[in-house]
Amino acid sequence: MCNCNILYLVLLLCSFSLRCNAVQSDIDCLISIKQSLEDPLNLLNSTWKFDNQTEGFICKFAGIQCWHPDETKVLSITLSNMGLIGTFPRGIQNCTSLTSLDLSSNELYGTIPLDISILIGYVVDVDLSSNQFSGAIPSNIANCSFLNVLKLDNNKLEGLIPPEICSLCRLKTFNVANNMLTGPVPNFVNATFPAECYANNPGLCGSPLELCVTERALNLYNIFIKGFVTGWSFSTLLGIYLFFFGLPNVKKMLLWIKKRTKLVVIDGNEWRQREEVNNDTKILELEKIVTRMSFMELSKATLNFSQDNEIGNGMLGKVYKALVPNGWTVAIKRLHVSEDLEEEFVSEITTLGSLRHPNLVPLIGFCSERDERLLVYKYMPNGNLHEWLHSTEDKARLLDFALRVKIVIGVAKALVWLHDGGNFHVVHSNISTKCILVDENFNPKLSNFWEATLAKTNVIDSNLSLLPIVESLDFATYKKDVYHFGVVLLELLTRKESYQLSCLSLNLSSSSFASPLDVDTLLLGQGFDNMVLQLLELASDCMKFIPDQRPTMQQVYQTLAAIAQVHDQTGDPEIKLHLD
Repeated sequence: MCNCNILYLVLLLCSFSLRCNAVQSDIDCLISIKQSLEDPLNLLNSTWKFDNQTEGFICKFAGIQCWHPDETKVLSITLSNMGLIGTFPRGIQNCTSLTSLDLSSNELYGTIPLDISILIGYVVDVDLSSNQFSGAIPSNIANCSFLNVLKLDNNKLEGLIPPEICSLCRLKTFNVANNMLTGPVPNFVNATFPAECYANNPGLCGSPLELCVTERALNLYNIFIKGFVTGWSFSTLLGIYLFFFGLPNVKKMLLWIKKRTKLVVIDGNEWRQREEVNNDTKILELEKIVTRMSFMELSKATLNFSQDNEIGNGMLGKVYKALVPNGWTVAIKRLHVSEDLEEEFVSEITTLGSLRHPNLVPLIGFCSERDERLLVYKYMPNGNLHEWLHSTEDKARLLDFALRVKIVIGVAKALVWLHDGGNFHVVHSNISTKCILVDENFNPKLSNFWEATLAKTNVIDSNLSLLPIVESLDFATYKKDVYHFGVVLLELLTRKESYQLSCLSLNLSSSSFASPLDVDTLLLGQGFDNMVLQLLELASDCMKFIPDQRPTMQQVYQTLAAIAQVHDQTGDPEIKLHLD
């Protein structure tokens, strides 16, 4: 009897554990979806509240239906016509019991994930229609073997309808109308779909649409064979007929092929309008981190990389401002083709693409076609900090003391998070005012992670596995970021170029250098002289020659926050909470 009770207890605990994991998984799923999509109409933010996690609380969310009202297990997600902006939410894979997904009539863009069957493997109904999805329909969707409904119409999809999709034997509804698809219509196993389901795809052919060129040619060939069997003389006449009267059809076929492979000249190079998809293993891994975009799409957005759209020119390449189809303004960095920058390209995607923090610039896409490597970031309208400090006196005057303090605290906060983020440790290695971007509210955003170093931890994000990961980071490696941060702080206070400050770093301890006379004249006489001296002293500590004598970024942040709070130079609630 006792053994039976123990066995029952064990089974009960196991059942409870599995149930809790499933519940938490679905909660994580919806949190990830909310975080990955912009919600300009505030329809998600107003109802998706995660602060009161009672049983079944997510079932009351807008667009969410659960298996049972009192069970935290998502049955369907219907977010149609909510004005949502972003790429396909990969966090949806955590809704392990999901059977229906409707994201139609939004502003979603980018490619449909190549591993979509891993994300929604058991879904029965999928509706992604009326968005801005581009690229090819992934052949992997054929592994979603439970699909009854698949709606992809009214997007910007191109290329072939993958022939593997024919194996979806349960499919009852299929619509790809109003895209840019080409090639033959698939012959489904257990269903046929009317011409309306394929309408407005000029490159599609085959039943129920017009016959493909190859089918027409095959029909002519069959006629020729039948005629040949009836007799030599008739076949000779038929051959003459085809020679003189069949050429127009051949010309039509050649013109059709030429039309489908129309070339566009960009920077002196020819590009096909329907470039083949790169299915290299490394590229497929990168696509799991951020959205892959087509070169033609990015070229069009920048007017063929027009000089009028150029907003920057750095070590890795030129940066262009562009408007992408979903209405977002982005910054597109086109890496120099003449240099081997593959390692830097992968490092930027795997590091910055996997990290999310308010003070890191969002990386939202990439392109890898032929020798071209492009990175797509969220556009920062106020450019970089270096331009504000050193371009003109008027711009520097607008960057008042309060804004400079706000920027330096934001940068420190980002570095603290990178150095000790829990499941990872990252050293940026290249902090400067040129890689600190500022948004419309002058919030700082760190960029340029191509020299970043990642340390191995007990738990590591699989997305970061493409990076060369070191076993551990020594103390001096972290202090490299601290030194560069000190240079940035000093540059903000003095408005001297970083190369000038590096030469003076050995003299920072002298009273002559750390006096208000060396401070930017725009900051003098504003009532902040005492605070300026404290910040100069902190910069001096950060730039000490011996790394062990420099503070950690956590200590730097605490010092900055304390100084700012005493002088009331920030209303950041995080600082007050941190110091309490």
